[in-house]
Amino acid sequence: MLLVDSILGNSYHGNNLKEKIDFAKENNTLKRLFLSRTQMEKSHLRAETEDGLEIGLSLEPGTVLRNGDVLEINSQLIIIHQLPEKVIRVMINENEWSPNLLVQLGHIIGNRHRPLSITSDGCIMFPIHDETEVELFEKLFSDIIDHLSLVVEDQIFVPNNGMNVHEH
Repeated sequence: MLLVDSILGNSYHGNNLKEKIDFAKENNTLKRLFLSRTQMEKSHLRAETEDGLEIGLSLEPGTVLRNGDVLEINSQLIIIHQLPEKVIRVMINENEWSPNLLVQLGHIIGNRHRPLSITSDGCIMFPIHDETEVELFEKLFSDIIDHLSLVVEDQIFVPNNGMNVHEH
């Protein structure tokens, strides 16, 4: 097992790794590691790349991996790929915005201790564990459901800064 203790950079942010990544591709030393969001939040983790290379992560406490992060071990590069997860996308129906509705919505989601992502178009997204939770949230939103649209999607979920709380 190879041990990794630092992040080289991110393949999606900045071009400083482009040459290294291209070189690793050409020399067959580029690996891919697929992790869930919750695995990416751990500073210590044992995992396998898609081709079976076993690695151990031993990062500084509080370090969170991001989709596209690049790790380097023995002249091999490993790119982190976040796995999609089920999320509920909550949209408030057009012309139905109100402070009361927003407070109720925030209160209900907050009581479930879910990390949030608020998109530029005002949608609120949060992860769910499985499809059965859709019914639960429809019941929890029963007083305001007529003002909302709920859509379940599989996607890479990234919480907004400061909105990544623990889950139960």
